[in-house]
Amino acid sequence: MKNTISTGLTLFFLYSLVIAQTGLSLPPDLEGRIPWDLEALSTAPDYKWVNQTDAVWSMIYTGEAYDGKVTEVFAYYASPATLGGKNSGTGEFPGIVLVHGGGGTAFRIWAREWAERGYAAITMDLSGNQPLTEAQQDNPWGSKSTRLAAGGPLQDDVHKFFRLDEDFTAQWQFHSVSNIVRAHSLIRSFPEVNPERTALTGISWGGYLTNLVAGVDHRFAAAVPVYGAGFLHEGSAWDLQFDSLGMEGTQRWVALWDPSSYVAHARTPMLFINGTNDFAYFVENWQKTANMVPDARYAMIPGLKHSHLHGAEPGEIHRFIGTLLEDKNDFNSSIKLKEKGRKVGYSISQASGEIYLVYTGDTKRSPEREWKRIPLDTAKGKVSVPGDANLWYIYWVDSLGNRRSSEVKGWE
Repeated sequence: MKNTISTGLTLFFLYSLVIAQTGLSLPPDLEGRIPWDLEALSTAPDYKWVNQTDAVWSMIYTGEAYDGKVTEVFAYYASPATLGGKNSGTGEFPGIVLVHGGGGTAFRIWAREWAERGYAAITMDLSGNQPLTEAQQDNPWGSKSTRLAAGGPLQDDVHKFFRLDEDFTAQWQFHSVSNIVRAHSLIRSFPEVNPERTALTGISWGGYLTNLVAGVDHRFAAAVPVYGAGFLHEGSAWDLQFDSLGMEGTQRWVALWDPSSYVAHARTPMLFINGTNDFAYFVENWQKTANMVPDARYAMIPGLKHSHLHGAEPGEIHRFIGTLLEDKNDFNSSIKLKEKGRKVGYSISQASGEIYLVYTGDTKRSPEREWKRIPLDTAKGKVSVPGDANLWYIYWVDSLGNRRSSEVKGWE
């Protein structure tokens, strides 16, 4: 018994030491299973500038090994300094790491938008590619790209789902999480950035990765996954992929790469954003994911469209992050519920704006449901949920336009 206690205390000490030294740690169930070198990831990687003549600079930094060779990762970087503003070099800028989704790349416009808000922003390509120039794109959010000679794995289904029997270096998530954390370590090392004020946001597969990274890299002060969620095997746009994996393969994939294996280990406040009819990340699974996070806020937005443009657009993202990183007061308060059967009390401190009950009576597949919205009297703080409601939540649009929701609720 004494030996067991001693061993447990030793492991706890070593686990705490890793966090203290690096700011990184794996969820306990994944300790020793995924061979990330956390000490190396916590250190800024080697990098070189590709272009520093524009308002948005570009770089190549070092990634993990793939196919027997060290990979290169392309990234855009922008800050108030690169835009032509004064830089004192005293670590004045908060930092933001921006993670693209499926079919995307490093988006120049995204880095610039955050730099214009006063942030130092880095956004990297996670498909082993380098984006074509802005003039060669069809639109500012265009994702045309070319392959890097030392690029990592493609962001395709093969490398996302069907490399479980191969070395971790053949798996897309292993590289992507590593490359995001490396980008964070890199931006924290820049003298114009305050390393204690950094945030993370990602769209779609980037939101999915935001959940994974938040469970590993504890140096972020805020995180916002847009669309991306876990429990994908319980219903998502990837049902066919899980059918192909079979039960055993699915269980292994979930244990290694589903956000549900990571987010409970997150240590930062997180804002989860999604749409009621998202085709990829279903409402119930999104809520189950958010419920695992110790400090989670919700924004289930009726009819939110799914794209990089629409995923970067919500003002809630930068107002939530700004409240935490810049001591602003643009995203405070939350919705509290008190249920008694279908009689629901709700309270919102500093309430202003519009409040609704949003619900659906449909039993269809998540993206196909019809949702209804009923205006509520802010002063009353009570509502009777209709008898045909299968899922429902309180939806609040405050005076600044922030859209927030309570937890999505439902009855069997």
